[in-house]
Amino acid sequence: MARLLDLRELKRTVEREIDDYVYQVPEGSVGNPWPPEKVERELRVFKEALVEPYWVDVVDGDKQRKSCVVIADDKRSYLLVFEPETQKFMLVVPSALSSDLISFGVDGDAVGCFLSR
Repeated sequence: MARLLDLRELKRTVEREIDDYVYQVPEGSVGNPWPPEKVERELRVFKEALVEPYWVDVVDGDKQRKSCVVIADDKRSYLLVFEPETQKFMLVVPSALSSDLISFGVDGDAVGCFLSR
């Protein structure tokens, strides 16, 4: 059922999220907010990291395999994937011990996940 996902529409949705993103510092946050220039730079990096979506298997924190769609690749170590079952994006990294892609608990909206890498 997950394979019926329209991958082109998913990519367009992420592109719109990037274009419409408004940086807001949550109430009670710790640390210094990013300057507007950094936010704009990171959004450009995200847009440049978008790929033609493709399916991969990801191992989550419970050691379960999930079929996910790769949306972005930062070419350093992180992939942004979409998990259709939960309707969430998450960051994944290649395992140091195998050929698996591993989720490490960063999930949510596309922009928030990618900017947190």
